[in-house]
Amino acid sequence: MSLTLSGQDRSEILALLDLYREWGVDCLLDEVAPQRLDRPAPLTARPVRNAPLRTRAAVPGTLPAASIRPAPVDPETASLWGVDSFPACGLARTASTSVRPRIVPGAALMVIGDAPDADEDRSGTVFAGETGRLLDLILPSIGLDRTTLSQAPALPWRPPGGRAVSLIEMRECRALLQAAIIKAQPGRLLLLGPTPLRLLMDEQASVARSRGKWLTLRLDNGAAIEALALQHPQQLVSSARARREMWKDLVFLAECLEGAP
Repeated sequence: MSLTLSGQDRSEILALLDLYREWGVDCLLDEVAPQRLDRPAPLTARPVRNAPLRTRAAVPGTLPAASIRPAPVDPETASLWGVDSFPACGLARTASTSVRPRIVPGAALMVIGDAPDADEDRSGTVFAGETGRLLDLILPSIGLDRTTLSQAPALPWRPPGGRAVSLIEMRECRALLQAAIIKAQPGRLLLLGPTPLRLLMDEQASVARSRGKWLTLRLDNGAAIEALALQHPQQLVSSARARREMWKDLVFLAECLEGAP
């Protein structure tokens, strides 16, 4: 028996397939959808692993959660993020590609963005989408050319469906971003939005409280580097306040660069 679909039905099916693709669904498990409501789901005991790491109240003299870091990634940080897999982070198993940092030797600034968006995930190129186009409009206003700056996403992989990055995923990927910064050896960092700020500086930090001043980041190799938190460029599209704050921060950045040796 043939199935006849209306134009509206076809549109809805195509929209659903696009949504599945955005979520990372790439295989069909059953030809027929299971009837999950006609019987209670079996209860299966889950094995308890890493029990000593269970969340508990902070004890004086212990390190906060933000200080917990995975072991450094080698060799040469998996050829600077050109990795096929990274067992420490579940995102490596769901993303379609790894978005590598772009290192410009001798660059005074390194721009660090959010988690990769759909364009970056497809191309494997940092700032390949709308954020890159906005940066190409913003940075020349203070005499900067993005092609002369080192660039990196906050982490190499896009979370499924573009959801927010979890704190656990930030902690798992912190060593990768630190390694990219150490490799690039920039004079200063520009942190676009809350994700790189929280990943590198403080898990509870906000751009509103951190912007307008240089923050000091201590790298894994012991070196210190200054970082400036900025609004994410995507916010400029819909927020007049974000545009005003971005312009003030750009003027501040230009003045600091002009006075730099």
